[in-house]
Amino acid sequence: MKKGLLMILMLVGIFAVKAQEEESFTDEDLTKYATVMVWAETEKDNLGKLVSDSVSIWIEGTDLETSKYIEISKADKKGELETVEASEGELAVYKEVQTKIDNKTSTFKEVYVTKIKEDIGAGLYNKLKKALKADDEVKVRYDAIYAELQSADEAESKDTEE
Repeated sequence: MKKGLLMILMLVGIFAVKAQEEESFTDEDLTKYATVMVWAETEKDNLGKLVSDSVSIWIEGTDLETSKYIEISKADKKGELETVEASEGELAVYKEVQTKIDNKTSTFKEVYVTKIKEDIGAGLYNKLKKALKADDEVKVRYDAIYAELQSADEAESKDTEE
């Protein structure tokens, strides 16, 4: 009888600990997270457009043609830069452009990390990121908030363009 009672108490204890481990997030927490994620997606898109437009400007008047830049870039991403037939001048211009791109990307990452720390908090960010992968209920709630914020952001962008 004592062993049975002890077993039941242990099971209750385990379930109580498990229940405490599960995080519950408020809509405000999810909104903070979603706001930063919507901002990040918008900024990534803007950065991609900026870089794409800037590459043409950066290589204008140099030894490097756009088609050659694309060829070198594709090979570099595959780790096969040495297989591309390119002059030293073309490679120097390519590396200079990549440095500019890296600088812009680095600046974005710094701002992104700062927004996470200031707007969400590192602890909440990490907990939510983990929960979004593991907890379907949190993911559904987050997705709804994210979609709403993204729609509002797109509407605001449209109004700004007009």
